[in-house]
Amino acid sequence: MTGVAGPAPDTIIAGYARAAEALIPSYETAVTTEALLAPVAALLPEGPGRMLDLGAGTGRDAAWFAARGFDVLALEPVAAFRAAGAKHRPGITWRDDRLPELSSLTAADGPFDLVLANGVWHHLTPEAQVACLPLLCGLTRPGGRLILSLRHGPTPADRPGHPIDPDRLIRHAGASGFSCLSRVEAASHQPGNRASGVTWTWCVFERDSR
Repeated sequence: MTGVAGPAPDTIIAGYARAAEALIPSYETAVTTEALLAPVAALLPEGPGRMLDLGAGTGRDAAWFAARGFDVLALEPVAAFRAAGAKHRPGITWRDDRLPELSSLTAADGPFDLVLANGVWHHLTPEAQVACLPLLCGLTRPGGRLILSLRHGPTPADRPGHPIDPDRLIRHAGASGFSCLSRVEAASHQPGNRASGVTWTWCVFERDSR
């Protein structure tokens, strides 16, 4: 499938970097991790285990999982977010990396019991959304979980996104070695996003034992 043309990843990261001063406090206060993960709470694995947080922001969710016994590797391409996370989130390993490359990861880093990509998937082209799935399957242990939050609706002009077709994603995930355990539609927690029509689809996948 041919990818949809759009801004380069470096352009999107630069947009987040310019907005970092305002975004960092909002990441901490806009919603709690418990409220954010409520649509998938029943399917979250219990620690101890190994967890990979893709696009970890300031580490709010990574810290929540670390407190529950997970050894967390947080990947975040925006330097200001990593710095804030490293300062206030002890016990988490931070790296400068991003989808779809994940070039810093080696076999020694995984496999992971849980992989989380919250609020990042829409920044991937439709082609990259599909291409990432076999890679993520290889990083997830058999029986481990992959949790994706998929954004629908408008995005900020300096941090644009691509459309996501959950049905297509689930089909390709199945071909890549994942079984879909749950798909839940949810409203945005942020009033401004709700007013502009932003909604989310939460998908929980389990890596097949094969």
